[in-house]
Amino acid sequence: MTDDAQALLGQAGGLPYGEAKSVLVERALRIAETRHDHELIVDARLELITCYNFGGEPVKSFATFSRALADYDAEPGRWEEWQVHRLLWQFKWIMGAIQRFPEIPLTRALDALDDMERRYRQAGDLMHAVYSARCSMAWHLGDEAGLAEWFHRWRTAPRDRLSNCQACDISHQAHKLGALGRDEEAVALAGPVVSGQFTCFSQPQSILCTLLPIYLRTGRLDAAADAHRRAYRLVQGRVGDIDDIGAHMSFCARTGNEARGLEILERELPLLERAPSPDDAADFMVGAAIVLRRLEEGGHAGLTVRRSGADVPVPELRAEMETVARAIAARFDARNGNDAYSRRLETRLAATPVTDRLPLTPHARRAVTGSPEERWRSGAARSDVGELEEAVAGFTQAGDGAHAALARVDLARAYLKADRPMDAAEVAEEALPLLEGEQDTAETRRLLSRALARLGEAARAVEELRAVGDADAFFEIADLLSGRDDDREAAAAYAEAAELYRRDGNLLRAAVAIRLHALNTYYGYDDASMITYAYERARQTLDAAASHPGVAAERARLAWEEASALNWLGLHEAAVARCTEALEAFRDLDDEAGIEMATALMEALREQDD
Repeated sequence: MTDDAQALLGQAGGLPYGEAKSVLVERALRIAETRHDHELIVDARLELITCYNFGGEPVKSFATFSRALADYDAEPGRWEEWQVHRLLWQFKWIMGAIQRFPEIPLTRALDALDDMERRYRQAGDLMHAVYSARCSMAWHLGDEAGLAEWFHRWRTAPRDRLSNCQACDISHQAHKLGALGRDEEAVALAGPVVSGQFTCFSQPQSILCTLLPIYLRTGRLDAAADAHRRAYRLVQGRVGDIDDIGAHMSFCARTGNEARGLEILERELPLLERAPSPDDAADFMVGAAIVLRRLEEGGHAGLTVRRSGADVPVPELRAEMETVARAIAARFDARNGNDAYSRRLETRLAATPVTDRLPLTPHARRAVTGSPEERWRSGAARSDVGELEEAVAGFTQAGDGAHAALARVDLARAYLKADRPMDAAEVAEEALPLLEGEQDTAETRRLLSRALARLGEAARAVEELRAVGDADAFFEIADLLSGRDDDREAAAAYAEAAELYRRDGNLLRAAVAIRLHALNTYYGYDDASMITYAYERARQTLDAAASHPGVAAERARLAWEEASALNWLGLHEAAVARCTEALEAFRDLDDEAGIEMATALMEALREQDD
């Protein structure tokens, strides 16, 4: 049964943070507790705290952390050094989460902070993260003098082994510099994270969100637009980042992008039902309220927002967002003994536009010169980004939506060639709803999927390719999954591609796909019968394509890959036979690289004979 728990933890390790991952770790913990396996209990608890923290369920982490802490205090000698380190590291997350729940009494929060300091001092006077936590608490309570004092201690204390990662530490300090009115210092400090020199699971999206109001206050409008574009893509649809999503809606409302703000609101509104904390919910509702207010002020009070199957009028939803956010603020005020939370909330709700319209995409910022048709022809022929941007801008300003959409497709292609995947993704997303022809739509989805893959948005890339649904699309899906070491899913996608190629009469491509299906089956499974059947099927598919040019090279590659798989399975004689076949085939093709691979494998097989 212990093996079952470890298998569940291993399975959870391959999933993104969220409910599905947490459920697997919860099951592993229950099994470990049933078996009284102390080491596995500790491992599972620590992993579960991490899942709750990054999966948008911080309220669940309190009890699990308390049990882990109590277990350590009862029997510290049973804990490994790395486990103790991880437990102390997680104390920082707990302190951050405590501030976000007004139902937790302030005395309890302050006692927890004192306990954190005591434990960090016992670990070797590791005070850097403690000063950071005290600075955060001072800001939360509206203690301006305490904020300045603890920030100074934090900045001047040496980093230690319990300090936050460099990227997050800079992000948190930039936030406090903004709160202290030191915007220019915040921008300068954030540079290494914004540029990608330092990064982590939460960065750069968190610091870019922090910088949005700072960029607007300091007149860095283009930087603000780029920060919004980069960061929103990374937090989109993630319940754990619902507070940052609120900040992105506020940015849209203040820069003349109310339509985009409304689009974000409608897309993300279901997340509000699963908000990680009241504080996160309030942040989201403030951003929503500002967008809705700006729509009303712009004469669009008649619009509705889709919510839980109903169309809610903009004024009604705005009033609800404001009312509930203020009610949450009142709860924090009661907990904290002052009105600092409400004052900050009202300041954000009253935020006014900084510009009538801030264009978010490069082509929207372009001045139009010359004929858009000529720009389009010339730009498409040379993949010239500048000319294609002017073409899109020209068609758009002329009201020619059909040509603007088609020019966007060429612009997306040019952006990809120029290694600008974010621009490519955005312009392809703009084009899709405007396109009419199936072929143009399919090509645009392919371009979008490639851009998304480069941006690390693999799940969305797969979705776009599935919408295309042809053999080439499934082959691309399989390549993408294989590149991410999702071998089993890749094997299934290659098999689907092979079947679609076969139906289309493209037997050589079917053979390539089924060979890769076999290879990924070998990578993804331990079942000898499954692996050998996959290779048998690949051989049969190659035989069916025997008359096609290129089959000889595929047959040589297949033989070498099958020999490697058979060797791993311990089927020595069969491996030697396949390797001999591969070596002869590579020699017939005069393929030096293939000959070298097959020779190396054959030597390894002969060593086994010795």
